[in-house]
Amino acid sequence: MRINTWFFLLIIFIMGGSITGAMAQDTERVNPFLESWENQPYRIPPFSRIQEADYLPALKEGIRLQNEAVRAIAENREEAGFENTVLALQNSGELIDKVAGVLFNISAAHSSDALREIESEAVQLLSAQNDQVYMNPFLFRRVKRIKERGEITDPVQLRLLNETYRRFVLNGAELTDKDQEKLREINRKLSEAENRFSQNLLLATADYELLVEDASRLAGLPEDDLERAAVRAKEKGKEGYLFGLDNPTVMPFLQYVKDAGLRKEMLDAYTARCCAGSAFDNTPEVKDIVRLRMEKAQLLGYEDYASYALQTRMAKNPAAVYALLGQIWPAALQRAKEELAEMKAYRKKHDKLKGAFLPSDWRYYANLVKQEKYALNDNETKVYFSLDSVRKGVFYLAERLYGISFEAYPEAELPTPNTSAYICKDQDGSLLGILFLDMLARPGYKSGGAWNTSYVEQGYEKDKRLAPVTSIVANYTPAVEGMPVLLSIDETETFFHEFGHALHALFAEVKYSGLSETPRDFVELPSQVMEHWALHPDMLKVYARHYQTGEVIPDRLIRRIQAARLYGQGFATTELLAAALLDMDYHVIKRMPEDFDPALFEEKSNRSRGLIAEIYPRYKTNYFAHTMGGGYSAGYYGYTWAEVLDADTFEAYEESGDIFNRKIASSFRNDILRNGGMYDAMEMYVKFRGHEPEVKALLKSRGLWTK
Repeated sequence: MRINTWFFLLIIFIMGGSITGAMAQDTERVNPFLESWENQPYRIPPFSRIQEADYLPALKEGIRLQNEAVRAIAENREEAGFENTVLALQNSGELIDKVAGVLFNISAAHSSDALREIESEAVQLLSAQNDQVYMNPFLFRRVKRIKERGEITDPVQLRLLNETYRRFVLNGAELTDKDQEKLREINRKLSEAENRFSQNLLLATADYELLVEDASRLAGLPEDDLERAAVRAKEKGKEGYLFGLDNPTVMPFLQYVKDAGLRKEMLDAYTARCCAGSAFDNTPEVKDIVRLRMEKAQLLGYEDYASYALQTRMAKNPAAVYALLGQIWPAALQRAKEELAEMKAYRKKHDKLKGAFLPSDWRYYANLVKQEKYALNDNETKVYFSLDSVRKGVFYLAERLYGISFEAYPEAELPTPNTSAYICKDQDGSLLGILFLDMLARPGYKSGGAWNTSYVEQGYEKDKRLAPVTSIVANYTPAVEGMPVLLSIDETETFFHEFGHALHALFAEVKYSGLSETPRDFVELPSQVMEHWALHPDMLKVYARHYQTGEVIPDRLIRRIQAARLYGQGFATTELLAAALLDMDYHVIKRMPEDFDPALFEEKSNRSRGLIAEIYPRYKTNYFAHTMGGGYSAGYYGYTWAEVLDADTFEAYEESGDIFNRKIASSFRNDILRNGGMYDAMEMYVKFRGHEPEVKALLKSRGLWTK
């Protein structure tokens, strides 16, 4: 993914703005959010001075100030124009943006009970404020008059006007007063349900523990994972080896532990999070979310929620999404079936087992088959992928492609524990922005997965560019004493992926904050294209070095990595598409029965396309935070849609004969990375590439092209 929750909330709830000043929270101290941060070094928020008690008062003050600004715009007797209406509206909510930019990022990366309560109230305040602004008939009338006059000729200003107008319409500005009240209530209930879903998942993930007292039952698990489990148990005052449901723990467990019973126990617990009847049951939340989204879309004149949500995306309509995924699904599923047959044969030959092959067996036997075919395993490769080496690798790639540099900034105020800061400068020495790296798992405090988000967005003050403060957050397993953090190949690719998002933020030169975002199905292009460099032989020879000796990864291992690169793409593609299709299926519902059962709906969705029982969707409904949490609702397909673009993009480098081609990189930066949403996404892509992308490039990239 991977952009944080607050990022989506701001897209949905508010537009950015500009206001400075200070107001005393009490006689003893000033609320840091109510001060100007322009004199803070590099505009980094004063994290050390921000207290939990500061968030809600500052947010409420931001709402008050925005309401004053909106009232002034609506009551302005001057003819409505770009400056006094569209731009003034954009500039009405900077304090809201300022608070949200810290609150939701901190809550996702280092949460607490108090922060979760604050977040819940903030979500409600923002939802109500969004309705207050975008259902204002006087404000909408002014925006509509500007659009109807057709006098704006500047293409970027015109796009901001059109996007503002569309935002009003999609938020109910054209509804009757009665229907607007209905929509307000739907929005309130929806934001509550989405927030409950996300918090249930965080709590359920932190709640589970698997204690294994007998080390022999963990045969196969790498020594460093075993030692971490022992440390985890000791910290909890227990004897043995303790495991949780955070991804860095679960995936190695499923891949290496020989005991099939333990693997099943772990995967069952992982997939049962928040399921029906559990302590943190998300079933009521899912039913509410799906129903409320459907009702919202239909109230606004769309037949289903997907049709509504896709208005702002490249795909435009559900049929286009299903058409794309439908071109890839058959080849992926067929390859997955071939992989399954291969694993069954291996299991029968080596383990003399003929019984049912379970989902908990897949990663274990895939790893064994991969080792047999390519003599490659994570234990052998991880020693060349320390977190420090991979960091140096992504920094090198950025310098090689774009001429930019990263300098450690140890004096920076840091938002979260175990975080480092870097100053990013352009090739002419000018400041591009600040990058935080918060890479280690904190079970119970940090949300799962990996993402990039910004604490402070790029902006402009007149003609002066204001640099962003952006952050990469990951959940890598902390090192054991005396060892560095070592990454798997998948984790290495994740770092490259999130670094691509960070470059998108650092390169931004968007004049108007209301155009800072790109469509959900385009935003993954800058990140996913970076993954193509991660395992390329020319890159591996630069950054993949043994953590003890400094030895460059040997050619024999590079050849095996390349040979094995496409192994398992049947499984990887199928589980991804199954989740994307499940997401779409929920959001094309046009009538929801009273007895709607999410578990049965998911089963039907999978069965209708022939998904084999041995593969689960990457995310099952009860913990599908991407969609049920609100960020990627009717949008999880976006990873695949963007992959069509990124595969075609990397072909440009390969066709040139130089994967570090600076001319192509410069074009990619100028035509795509710096522009945010100032121009139509497909127009930007065609300007860069010279043609629209084709799905063939993706199929080739995944080794699924058979024609």
